[in-house]
Amino acid sequence: MYKLPMRSRSRRFLWVLISAGLLSGCGSSEEDVPAPAASETTESRGEPTTPAPAVKPLVVSISAEASMRDDRRLNITGRTNLPDDAQLLVVVERETSGARWHERTRVQGGQFQAGPMGYGSGVPDGDYRVRVQLSEASIQPSVVRERIGAKGEGLEGELVRKAPHGLGYIAVYTREFSVGSRLRRMQEEGDKVHYPQG
Repeated sequence: MYKLPMRSRSRRFLWVLISAGLLSGCGSSEEDVPAPAASETTESRGEPTTPAPAVKPLVVSISAEASMRDDRRLNITGRTNLPDDAQLLVVVERETSGARWHERTRVQGGQFQAGPMGYGSGVPDGDYRVRVQLSEASIQPSVVRERIGAKGEGLEGELVRKAPHGLGYIAVYTREFSVGSRLRRMQEEGDKVHYPQG
């Protein structure tokens, strides 16, 4: 019996494989199902759609003031129209040295407070900056998210900023104030030192 050379057998086997692949592609019993037209939506199929609830815009208002305690540390108090239980971060920073103190607090009745802030021996004379920041919506209580939106999209106004890392929108208020010898003398005379609201 005559045997095909090895090279011929390999070629013949290759042709058998190619032919089988072509035949299986042509003889498919499955029908091609056309993709739905781009204009076909859930509404056109009669299925109800529920749009995301619109959040009423909130034009954010925040103001803060610093007062010096007898121990020369600072208390920060402020007012805002943010909803109750909104979580805030209050930061006081000394401009020359970059020393900073921070505290998390919540809005209650349109007001917030943080402190005392500063070294145990008090804050040295100099220029300071206070920053009050509304934390990202993702970590706010559900009642706050209902008012400001799941990503803070309901916040409006000049205090609104994009949150870092693509976490929506936040509100940031900053102002500068000074601590000096004149303020210390006023404190010793019994006057409560307040910095005017910005």
